[in-house]
Amino acid sequence: MQRKKHFSFLKNEIKNINIKDFKDNKFFILLNSFYLLTAVLLILSNSINIKSFNLSFDTIRGLISQIQILILLYLSLKFNKIGIVSALILNVFSQSSMIAIMIMENTFVYMPGIIAYSTFLIVIFLIYNYQQEINLKVEELEKEKEKLKHLAYYDSLTEIANREMLIKELDQLSVIAKNNSASYKLIIIDFKNFKRINESWGFEIGDYILKESANRLKNIVTGSDLIGRLGGDEFAVIVHRELTEKELNRYIRSIKRELEKPYRYDNQEVVLNSNFGISSFPQDGKNSKEIIRSADIAMYKAKNSIEKEIEFFSKHMEKEVVMNVQMEDALKKALKNQEFFLMFQPQYKTDGKHLRGFEVLLRWHSSELGTVSPAKFIPEAEKTGLIKEIGEWVIRKAIKRFNDLEKYFDKKLVLSINISVVQLTEPGFLEQVKDIIDSEGLNGFRLEFEITESHFISDQEHVIDVLYKLKDLGINIALDDFGTGYASLSHLQHIPLDILKIDKSFIDLIANNSNKEKMMVVPLIEMSHQWGIEVVAEGVETIDQLHYLEDHNCDYLQGFLFNKPLTEAQIIESF
Repeated sequence: MQRKKHFSFLKNEIKNINIKDFKDNKFFILLNSFYLLTAVLLILSNSINIKSFNLSFDTIRGLISQIQILILLYLSLKFNKIGIVSALILNVFSQSSMIAIMIMENTFVYMPGIIAYSTFLIVIFLIYNYQQEINLKVEELEKEKEKLKHLAYYDSLTEIANREMLIKELDQLSVIAKNNSASYKLIIIDFKNFKRINESWGFEIGDYILKESANRLKNIVTGSDLIGRLGGDEFAVIVHRELTEKELNRYIRSIKRELEKPYRYDNQEVVLNSNFGISSFPQDGKNSKEIIRSADIAMYKAKNSIEKEIEFFSKHMEKEVVMNVQMEDALKKALKNQEFFLMFQPQYKTDGKHLRGFEVLLRWHSSELGTVSPAKFIPEAEKTGLIKEIGEWVIRKAIKRFNDLEKYFDKKLVLSINISVVQLTEPGFLEQVKDIIDSEGLNGFRLEFEITESHFISDQEHVIDVLYKLKDLGINIALDDFGTGYASLSHLQHIPLDILKIDKSFIDLIANNSNKEKMMVVPLIEMSHQWGIEVVAEGVETIDQLHYLEDHNCDYLQGFLFNKPLTEAQIIESF
């Protein structure tokens, strides 16, 4: 079987030899020619007059045989496949010639040579086997090298370019674009609330979404553009082509539409919103590091914006980043140093005399930044995730303080607490609320959570589900700042609301002499009452506003006309 294998190899190798390989190697041709010349000398050695050389025939034949074997050995080792085949052919030729002469002349003088050549035939096969093993090892090493290269530059989960590959491509493009006065774009894509997918449904469905997202990108992205995964749920697209602003926007929106189609896995359907940050070479960076940083900044700007989900980098964003970093550091210190404090703004029935309860307002006096507006620090706390810890502190502290204050009143009051969308979408939020209510001893029916319209921008189903579960705990739900944001009137039919809070901007219209502007408030009150929802008017500051709201059956009022936010000591003194 082994011999058949070798001869099968010979047949295949001879077929695969290119004649050009012979022609291009003059030394190879020279060796083969010299070998054939020595073979002729060996055959004619009996008839050549060698007396003048003082050498015997055996000596001549021995020298020629040694030279030939050295040539065969050199051919086998030096020229690999071609050399092996050539050595085998020359070896067989020499042996055949010797056998023919021995038969014709009836002599055994060439027998030692035949034995030597036969032995060397075995050596040739041994060399071949050794070379095959080496070639196999080399192939394995090359495959391993390719595998390592693939691991180094491609993401193992999605099989698209990884961060290292993207950086390499960006660096190469930067050099090419600079030399040719050209440009390119980097698009960074991130999913909102992807972390909650992993935490709520497991990493298996999270991995599926990442792989499916990569496949969708492959299908939608133009062939010359490079797609990759930067890490986590962040993807990137490098746009090589020159596109107009209109073309680029159309391209980005087509990618966005594709990524936001429902993901179906194991009878579950997941819908995700995506954010896009875009940077351009050379105006937004001179190298890969700067280009990625600029696109990242733009993406986070989009991620934390209520209205815009696609942002192009601009220089002013850098200043915002520096300020945000300072704010984040200060917020961390604020928790540690107990710099936060609570104030309570009373809410009254429309007659302005009967107290309904208090809305809790978070305030911060920083040791570094001074007094910081909630409009500035709360969005930053939401971006960084610190709102989870701050929010828990607010709920726990507010209920504790409220319990202490209630002894000064002869009736049960409502405590209204603002809840961030980040808290509401946190998997452990419901358990956290239950634990606080149980430990602090407050009846859930006297607790009210205020949410804003931004809660319904993404993942409405999950948010509404959590709201119903909060209702099961006896907690009232109030929609704050209605009319300033995302929620439409149709949303109110699906949200388990108890209270609608009309934003101050609408109440301010009442002070305007135009009846048309005043009338904007009335339909909101009437519609809410038709759906069994009570109404709180925020920012009431004048007697005219009070009378107008009273005439149109607004349920509760809140504003500076009655009280500014109060400390606990001021509440005790005032009531």
